[in-house]
Amino acid sequence: MTNNKIYNWKKYNLNKSKLIQKIILYNQKNNFNFLEKNHFNHTRDIIALSIATIKKKGTINVLDYGSNLLALSNFNNKINLKKYNFCIYDPFFNKEDQKIKTKIKNLNYNITNNLQKITNTSFDVLNFASSIQYQSNFLSELKKLNLKKTIRIIITYTPFSLGRTYESIQSNHLNLVQKVYSYKEIISNFKKLNFNLIFQSRNSDKYIACKKKKFKTFSLNLIFSNEE
Repeated sequence: MTNNKIYNWKKYNLNKSKLIQKIILYNQKNNFNFLEKNHFNHTRDIIALSIATIKKKGTINVLDYGSNLLALSNFNNKINLKKYNFCIYDPFFNKEDQKIKTKIKNLNYNITNNLQKITNTSFDVLNFASSIQYQSNFLSELKKLNLKKTIRIIITYTPFSLGRTYESIQSNHLNLVQKVYSYKEIISNFKKLNFNLIFQSRNSDKYIACKKKKFKTFSLNLIFSNEE
């Protein structure tokens, strides 16, 4: 998945366990969602709204690609979760390391590290959140997924270049390299897959997190759809 072999993503995900547990317990005791710091309230709301506005009847299957349980843990007081099945693809997941003991009410989910499993399954929604910049060949990997039933594709909190694609060391983690994809290239390739851009918004420039920015680079949220 990633071109950053030195960075310990497994440790990163495990370090989120305390916060996930805190969010779950808060949402059990309160009517409204836990208030997350920085951009997260905004970007998580974009994901929740994108999922909640799909018109398909019956169960909606969502793939949360390259993620952990943190984003889903705060959906409980935002949208009605009963009609959704979530699959979290975490390539570094190990069941023995799972520290989350409290069940999230009404949330149907599983976590897998099996790339072949998600490649063979068709999901209604693909949520890449902030992960594509850590994939060396995102567009090639996207085309390997089964997109037959996919309605929407979501990308949030991700740096994009208005010029060419380039790589940069991440300013807050110097052992991470971000691949900053060309905005125009992404739009063009998604159109070839019959997905049109239906929403875009900009985050604060501090979330670009590139040590050396080239061209005009922005932190963006993008939603694509093939619905007519």
